[in-house]
Amino acid sequence: MGQPHPPAGNQTPHTERPLKVYGEQYLEGGALPVGAVIDPGDPPLFSDGQPRVLLPTGWVVLHSTEWVVSNRYTGAAAEVISAEEFAERFGGGPPTITRES
Repeated sequence: MGQPHPPAGNQTPHTERPLKVYGEQYLEGGALPVGAVIDPGDPPLFSDGQPRVLLPTGWVVLHSTEWVVSNRYTGAAAEVISAEEFAERFGGGPPTITRES
Protein backbone atom coordinates (compact mmCIF):
# COMPACT_ATOMS: atom_id res chain seq x y z
CA MET A 1 0.00 0.00 0.00
CA GLY A 2 1.29 3.48 -0.83
CA GLN A 3 2.23 6.24 1.53
CA PRO A 4 -0.64 8.19 3.09
CA HIS A 5 -1.43 11.69 1.86
CA PRO A 6 -0.63 14.39 4.43
CA PRO A 7 -3.72 15.98 6.00
CA ALA A 8 -5.11 18.92 4.03
CA GLY A 9 -7.16 21.89 5.17
CA ASN A 10 -8.34 21.38 8.74
CA GLN A 11 -8.20 17.56 8.59
CA THR A 12 -6.81 15.71 11.57
CA PRO A 13 -5.85 12.02 11.78
CA HIS A 14 -8.08 9.68 13.83
CA THR A 15 -7.96 5.94 14.50
CA GLU A 16 -10.88 3.53 14.48
CA ARG A 17 -9.40 0.09 14.99
CA PRO A 18 -8.02 -1.03 12.58
CA LEU A 19 -8.71 1.97 10.30
CA LYS A 20 -6.79 5.22 10.24
CA VAL A 21 -8.74 8.03 8.63
CA TYR A 22 -8.82 11.80 8.36
CA GLY A 23 -11.77 13.68 9.79
CA GLU A 24 -12.83 17.28 9.41
CA GLN A 25 -15.84 18.96 10.99
CA TYR A 26 -18.08 21.35 9.08
CA LEU A 27 -19.16 24.46 10.98
CA GLU A 28 -21.48 27.07 9.48
CA GLY A 29 -19.53 30.17 8.53
CA GLY A 30 -16.24 28.27 8.64
CA ALA A 31 -14.10 26.80 5.91
CA LEU A 32 -15.56 23.89 3.97
CA PRO A 33 -14.04 20.46 4.68
CA VAL A 34 -11.73 19.00 2.05
CA GLY A 35 -13.87 17.60 -0.76
CA ALA A 36 -16.95 19.71 0.06
CA VAL A 37 -18.33 22.09 -2.56
CA ILE A 38 -21.25 24.49 -2.93
CA ASP A 39 -23.27 24.27 -6.16
CA PRO A 40 -20.98 21.78 -7.97
CA GLY A 41 -20.76 21.55 -11.74
CA ASP A 42 -21.00 23.95 -14.64
CA PRO A 43 -23.89 24.57 -14.98
CA PRO A 44 -24.52 23.79 -11.30
CA LEU A 45 -26.09 20.42 -10.50
CA PHE A 46 -27.77 22.08 -7.51
CA SER A 47 -28.48 25.77 -6.99
CA ASP A 48 -29.60 25.92 -3.37
CA GLY A 49 -26.28 27.09 -1.89
CA GLN A 50 -25.89 24.10 0.46
CA PRO A 51 -22.48 22.46 0.93
CA ARG A 52 -22.24 18.92 -0.43
CA VAL A 53 -19.72 16.09 -0.51
CA LEU A 54 -19.49 13.50 -3.29
CA LEU A 55 -19.41 10.01 -1.76
CA PRO A 56 -19.30 6.70 -3.63
CA THR A 57 -23.09 6.51 -3.08
CA GLY A 58 -23.78 10.01 -4.47
CA TRP A 59 -23.99 13.62 -3.27
CA VAL A 60 -24.65 14.22 0.45
CA VAL A 61 -25.71 17.56 1.96
CA LEU A 62 -23.52 18.69 4.88
CA HIS A 63 -25.19 20.07 8.00
CA SER A 64 -23.46 22.10 10.69
CA THR A 65 -21.30 20.05 13.12
CA GLU A 66 -21.22 16.96 10.85
CA TRP A 67 -17.87 15.33 10.08
CA VAL A 68 -16.45 14.37 6.69
CA VAL A 69 -14.36 11.20 7.07
CA SER A 70 -11.75 10.67 4.35
CA ASN A 71 -9.52 7.76 3.38
CA ARG A 72 -5.99 8.69 4.35
CA TYR A 73 -4.45 6.86 1.39
CA THR A 74 -6.61 8.22 -1.42
CA GLY A 75 -7.86 11.47 0.12
CA ALA A 76 -11.38 10.64 -1.09
CA ALA A 77 -14.35 11.37 1.17
CA ALA A 78 -15.72 8.07 2.49
CA GLU A 79 -18.67 9.12 4.63
CA VAL A 80 -20.44 11.95 6.44
CA ILE A 81 -21.30 11.31 10.10
CA SER A 82 -22.84 13.25 12.97
CA ALA A 83 -20.77 14.70 15.80
CA GLU A 84 -22.32 12.12 18.17
CA GLU A 85 -21.33 9.18 15.98
CA PHE A 86 -17.85 10.64 15.56
CA ALA A 87 -17.47 10.79 19.36
CA GLU A 88 -18.64 7.17 19.75
CA ARG A 89 -16.40 5.77 17.02
CA PHE A 90 -13.24 7.79 17.56
CA GLY A 91 -13.20 8.28 21.31
CA GLY A 92 -14.52 11.77 21.79
CA GLY A 93 -12.47 13.79 19.34
CA PRO A 94 -12.26 17.55 19.41
CA PRO A 95 -15.17 19.40 21.01
CA THR A 96 -18.07 20.38 18.81
CA ILE A 97 -18.16 24.15 18.35
CA THR A 98 -21.40 25.93 17.61
CA ARG A 99 -21.78 29.54 16.55
CA GLU A 100 -24.01 31.79 18.61
CA SER A 101 -26.45 34.08 16.81
